[in-house]
Amino acid sequence: MLVPISLVPAAPIEQGPKDSKPSGLLAGVARADITPPVGIAQMNWGSQSHIVSTGNDPVGMVATALVVSDGRSKFAMVDIDRLFVEGLEPAIARAAELTGIPARHIRLGATHTHAGARTSSAKGPAGKDLSSFRALVERYDSLLADKIVGIIVEANERLEPAHIYGGRGEGTININRRVRAAGDNPPAVGRNPDGFVDRDLVVLRIDNARGKPLAVVANFQCHGTALAYANKKISPDWVGMVRRVVEDSLPGSTSLFFQGAAGNQGPIEGFVGDLAVPHRLGSILGHQVAAVALSVETVNRVPTFEGFVESTAYQAKQHWRVKGPRASTLKYATKVIELPRRSYSKREIASMEARVNDAVKKVNAANKTGDVWKMHQAGARLRRFRDLLIEWQKPVDPTPVKLQIEAWRIGDVAVVSMPGEAFAEIGVAVKKGSPFAITLFCGYSDGEGGGYLPTAAEYAHGGYEVERSPYGPEAEQKLIAEASALLMKVK
Repeated sequence: MLVPISLVPAAPIEQGPKDSKPSGLLAGVARADITPPVGIAQMNWGSQSHIVSTGNDPVGMVATALVVSDGRSKFAMVDIDRLFVEGLEPAIARAAELTGIPARHIRLGATHTHAGARTSSAKGPAGKDLSSFRALVERYDSLLADKIVGIIVEANERLEPAHIYGGRGEGTININRRVRAAGDNPPAVGRNPDGFVDRDLVVLRIDNARGKPLAVVANFQCHGTALAYANKKISPDWVGMVRRVVEDSLPGSTSLFFQGAAGNQGPIEGFVGDLAVPHRLGSILGHQVAAVALSVETVNRVPTFEGFVESTAYQAKQHWRVKGPRASTLKYATKVIELPRRSYSKREIASMEARVNDAVKKVNAANKTGDVWKMHQAGARLRRFRDLLIEWQKPVDPTPVKLQIEAWRIGDVAVVSMPGEAFAEIGVAVKKGSPFAITLFCGYSDGEGGGYLPTAAEYAHGGYEVERSPYGPEAEQKLIAEASALLMKVK
């Protein structure tokens, strides 16, 4: 029997991470549901009239841990749906003891949602006894710490060969949030289309040895304030939907979000009580993250000329071939820097005293109307100015403010992290000056220090972030210089 012989060559198989030599990197990821119980305190806004939550966003609240190793060193980075990470520091020591990962190599970062569980005497209705509400939040925080320890341990146990690299794109859901004073209206937090905005979207993709996506890390700068004082749901705000969309787009992956330099960056639509808004914004950014992640080459893979094929069109053979893995160096450096402290002139203090006196008059006027909302707003205004005046009148402290900054190198990628809320211009300057092609700038991390860190030019405009900053105008340039020097140290 004659068997026909095909003259058509076998279809070329495109190469990918599965065809690469090992990078030498290992990675593991783990997640825990940290959605708190309905009815927990949710005091994140001075204008809210409620204390407890009445439901949960179906997207859910999570904490996700990523552990990376080169066989000698290990890093652990945890993404937590929380306003800040203060109070969770003991989890670092416990996780270090159980895993052997040095405590300094464990980073906790908050997504900075303003719709999470929290008690605050400066937020919510004034004059309420918060003791019972604090007790529930404290129990929740204790459980949260346990879960953070658990996912770091679990991610460490799941380490497997991996390839890691990043890419950059554009996110479109943020806008400058510092509205300028105009006429009798003071500066406000809102949307300023003429202000500086950083739409740089940095994405890391982590593949396993088979080339399947293991994790996707997104780094973007935007306050979690799509939901505001009218919202009564516990929610990760828009970040939760980012993760869901990314994980749907890259099946098998686990998505993490590292908040950027968001001090003066807010959502293009926000301050609402409608979950549809953060869900829509998160979906937009999620698709933008997924588009970048899908284009990232985690190994050195390039189109390679391999001759020609005779066809109706004379065709060049340029199939994708792997040249080798990317770099696998892990390095870490940290420094506690000293920044100039903010001080207030007699003129500034007198101005704040005048604002307090005016606010007292408006409280009295509002009380006469009997209008509950007017009374509530007048009281919130007075409380804001009184709290500021108390801070401004404190004796001048000549000592600098200490701030811990960290630099992490993962192969050809770098991460800068710090506590607090740096303005976007600072994050941009650090990223542009970085010796790495892919650099993430992350705020809202654990470590010494915190608070808003504005650019020098913004002090003249006043407003919420400037009035609460512990730093002097000179802090901006010193932070940029110190962070840049730290990046050079891990290069």
